[in-house]
Amino acid sequence: MATTDEVLHAVRDATYPAGKDDLLATAQAAGASEDVLKALRALPVEDYANAQEVTRSVPTEEAPTDAHTAAQQARGQATSRIAAGEREVPPDPTDY
Repeated sequence: MATTDEVLHAVRDATYPAGKDDLLATAQAAGASEDVLKALRALPVEDYANAQEVTRSVPTEEAPTDAHTAAQQARGQATSRIAAGEREVPPDPTDY
């Protein structure tokens, strides 16, 4: 599995915002290893504003090994794509 540094090195010449295919093409042109390319192929299909967004989304060796930590990080990175004013707020159980 690729490390964060390897991924960053492979996409150093990318022009942002960049999509998954752009990042893969940049990494291939830079001679990235198959591990790095595999990690980039696992990216969600979206546009990335900068290299930090890529490293937050790409699976690397530094990824958590236990399921609980992985789930917490995934929830923290998830976006609902719903404006905050339109989200339903669950009732506070202390109000009853």
